[in-house]
Amino acid sequence: MTSSRKIPRTPKRPQNRKRGPRPPSVPTAPVEPSAPGRIVVGEIRRPWGRYGDLSATLYSGLETPIKPGWKIYINGETHIVEDIKTAGKGGMVLSLEGINGSHIAGGFRKAVIEIDSDALPPPPDGMYYGHQLIGIKVVTVEGDEVGTINEIIETGANDVYGVKPASPDEQDVMVPALKDVIVSVDLEAGVMTVKLPEGLI
Repeated sequence: MTSSRKIPRTPKRPQNRKRGPRPPSVPTAPVEPSAPGRIVVGEIRRPWGRYGDLSATLYSGLETPIKPGWKIYINGETHIVEDIKTAGKGGMVLSLEGINGSHIAGGFRKAVIEIDSDALPPPPDGMYYGHQLIGIKVVTVEGDEVGTINEIIETGANDVYGVKPASPDEQDVMVPALKDVIVSVDLEAGVMTVKLPEGLI
């Protein structure tokens, strides 16, 4: 008579286990523009196909439509957009005049894309481009300084402004981009006035 042995089973993963936050799909800290009057809008990822097209990504918080015929700057050099196609969230495939082979396109890998800031159409009333808000001061309606906006985080419901306090000992403040919170924005003065929910700071 043979004895039976119980084989230990691998415990199942709890079904209600919470997943950690996913890393952002695109960079949120653009480099400085190569010249005044330009804004950094994305980067080249890699060559696309064999005809010199380029796979590119737009920076999060800088959703800027690049159109055929536009002048753009790649690593500071001027190029003209011949064609553009979308490729997933925040992605695009660029065709540039004079770039007609993958051997040439390979030299643009990880290159920075810029445009002239005055090429953008004015945003709708009460709305702002991401680059206009980066670096402006945030103050409360009581006159207390919160810090400066250093990132824009996209969420499913609304954007969130990451505000860095002046003191290095204080933690960043996450300000939701809601009408009840954002009281006013003065781009000329570089100030955003907010009414923060209780307990946010």
